Amino acid sequence: QVLLNWLDAFPETQHGPYWLQAFEAGYRTALLETLRPNIIKKIGATGPDQHQTAAVRPLTQAVLCIDVRSEGFRRHLEEIGGYETLGFAGFFAIPFRFQAFGSHHETDQCPVLLKPKHVVREVPRAYQSLEAEKHLAGKRFLQTGHQLLYDLKENVITPYVMVEAMGWFYLIPFILKTTLATRYREWASRLRRAFAPPLATTLTVNKVTQEEALEMLAVEQRPTIRRALREQLGLYGSQVSQELIETIRQYALGENDGPLPDTSRQALGLSSAQEAAFIDTLRRHYHIDSRGASARLHRITQTGFTLTEQVSFVETNLRLMGLTKSFARFVLLCGHGSTSENNPFESGLDCGACGGNHGMPNVRTFAAMANEPEIRALLRERGITIPQDSYFLAGQVDTTTDAVQLFDLEDVPSTHRHQLSQLTRDLEEAGRQNSLERCACLPDVQGPLTVKQASREVKSRSLDWSQVRPEWGLSRNAAFIVGHRYLTRDLNLEGRTFLHSYDYQDDPTGKFLQIILTAPGVVIQWISMEHYFSTVAPDIYGSGSKMYHNVTGRIGVMYGAQSDLRVGLPWQTVMNGEDPNHEAMRPLYIVEAPRDRISLLIQKNEILRRFFDGRWVHLVALEPEEGEFYQYVSKQGWIAIPHNPQ
Repeated sequence: QVLLNWLDAFPETQHGPYWLQAFEAGYRTALLETLRPNIIKKIGATGPDQHQTAAVRPLTQAVLCIDVRSEGFRRHLEEIGGYETLGFAGFFAIPFRFQAFGSHHETDQCPVLLKPKHVVREVPRAYQSLEAEKHLAGKRFLQTGHQLLYDLKENVITPYVMVEAMGWFYLIPFILKTTLATRYREWASRLRRAFAPPLATTLTVNKVTQEEALEMLAVEQRPTIRRALREQLGLYGSQVSQELIETIRQYALGENDGPLPDTSRQALGLSSAQEAAFIDTLRRHYHIDSRGASARLHRITQTGFTLTEQVSFVETNLRLMGLTKSFARFVLLCGHGSTSENNPFESGLDCGACGGNHGMPNVRTFAAMANEPEIRALLRERGITIPQDSYFLAGQVDTTTDAVQLFDLEDVPSTHRHQLSQLTRDLEEAGRQNSLERCACLPDVQGPLTVKQASREVKSRSLDWSQVRPEWGLSRNAAFIVGHRYLTRDLNLEGRTFLHSYDYQDDPTGKFLQIILTAPGVVIQWISMEHYFSTVAPDIYGSGSKMYHNVTGRIGVMYGAQSDLRVGLPWQTVMNGEDPNHEAMRPLYIVEAPRDRISLLIQKNEILRRFFDGRWVHLVALEPEEGEFYQYVSKQGWIAIPHNPQ
């Protein structure tokens, strides 16, 4: 009777919150017990041995994004030996808008919490001005053809004719992409390189001078004038010299008055009236005029960072990640992105801290700042001494293929070339081992696989346009660990934890910890809740199966031929067949810092109060001096978590 009364008083409809709490407690206990041996080992280390370990200079320090997918890659890289890894938000705490060379579109390379005030542009290196014009001309040709096809497809009338007239054209790539995806990618890449040869580029990190801004403007305008000469006058290639283009540009901008010089007029074969009409066409239709140039010049001069800003960014970032001494010869700054075909959710696999974009611009920007001798001299005055032989190298890991691309290799000192070759080989090996580990978790992969088979598998998934799950992404994310690497070194955390490096001893006021908890900490909570609600209520907060998605108006996806726009994550991101792959729970934050310091941050920060007092996020503190865990409970404070071996 007592049991029946208890069941009446506690009906099944009220069981959900308690099951959730028990589920979360089970994971929390398991994770903390996994960390305890490393903590005990750290506390038990004696002075001489500890000092000897700390004095060994690593071959390379690799700073990767805090993303859960970096956890496995970091572990495999450290297993090779000679490497120290750190975790840091993938935008490297430098918010800016980025414009790739030849693109008219800018991307915000920071979380949506921030509004960038700076612009960084990708520009050709100084010795590639002629190649830059060829690249832009070829790229514009490809873009024009691509846009024409889209315009024909999206017009009200033309699709009916287009299907009959050009259907065969689509059949060839359709067959090749389906049956020979890898070969097709190689052929398509060669074709693009033939039209638009690859360029060696650099980024406009420093504030540009007026002379540099004028040259950047000229580099942008010359290909446009060359195109106008081809389209309006039928002049191609050797008929058009660099001197002729520059002369026409100056006249169109109004820098020179009167008629063109005789040599230019003869090259064009125009009368005075035709010459005036052509200059007018340049101004009206191609926007080569003084007003447009002035506006563009103003935008260009907003590019880059002042010396003071650069020093501030580099110092703050190094202190945030706890990297203020014992620098290696190579400090690899590694962002991340993804590669997949026919995937409307591709940006969801890219770097969330970079606004759903690739992290390449951010790591290149930070590396350029940190390598500047003047910046290092000012950092020494602020207590951070970077050795002369330490070089910051930018890279990006493809989370779908586990391949790492390194950037700006032209600038690597000759003294570091041998070590660069070794680093490249070790990154490839770490990627192969990570691919092998990830393939074991993919449901449609028949295993076990060899290392070579796993590498081929992840590459083929990135090229397969019928693949609805190129990778798991951030599925199964569950925790955010802020602290030293010793906490998690050599531990297989199954790609479920965000890892942010932090040294509480370098942050007595808690200023840097506040930045970590209120910037990447907020983004992680968003990611966690997006996965949570897409799992527990996929029909309401998820977007359903990718199999039925239609991209609509380039703004979203809908189900089949008609439906509302679907929000949230697709079924294939959080589910494995009919069973959840993502374990829906509130995120667990584990912070290595004194409790009183964390409590002070919670008291003075409304965002943190909402998270922790509102129980949207579980918070556990690792008391550094004690080596014990304490859980934060709203209105109760800190409660010790006893050792619970399983």
